[in-house]
Amino acid sequence: MKRREFVRNCSMGAVVGGLSAASLTAARAADEGKRKRVDPDKLAKSAQEHFVAGKRTCGESVLMAGCEALGVRSDLVPDIALGLAGGVGMQGETCGVLTGSALVLSLAVAQKEKEYPKKVMRTMQCVGRVHRAFKKQCGCTDCRSLIGGLDLTTPEGKEKLKAGVRAQKCAKYVEIAARILGEELKTL
Repeated sequence: MKRREFVRNCSMGAVVGGLSAASLTAARAADEGKRKRVDPDKLAKSAQEHFVAGKRTCGESVLMAGCEALGVRSDLVPDIALGLAGGVGMQGETCGVLTGSALVLSLAVAQKEKEYPKKVMRTMQCVGRVHRAFKKQCGCTDCRSLIGGLDLTTPEGKEKLKAGVRAQKCAKYVEIAARILGEELKTL
């Protein structure tokens, strides 16, 4: 599926497959109602459930919860976020909760803005606010610092992650980011 087709499908809240114009309009109107009622606590709880019980990655969990809040359904979710874990490919860079949030915000803005320049500007503003709020609350945004300096490219780092860092630290960041994301989505 091409990017434009994916965004168009997501903006309608349904995979397009022979739906009439009237049903597409109804789906879009229903999705707009859902967006206005985003509950940051519910979004955070959903992300936690995906992360802990669902055993998804941090980026996948935030993406899944955000898409649920937006009414976005796609076969690409959550797989599109697989490579975000561990600070993008386990490299310890930007935390997956932030990159997952950026994906959600990109979709949310795409549902509202049709003109590309406005879409870009508004997306960057939203993602920037979420990034700054997360950094203010957590002290940094890079995975390696957030999880105490672990190198997730090593067997020792991966073992420590499984042995408790994921549950003790990462779960907290999933919740914080999802709540911040929910607050931002309420403004759209």
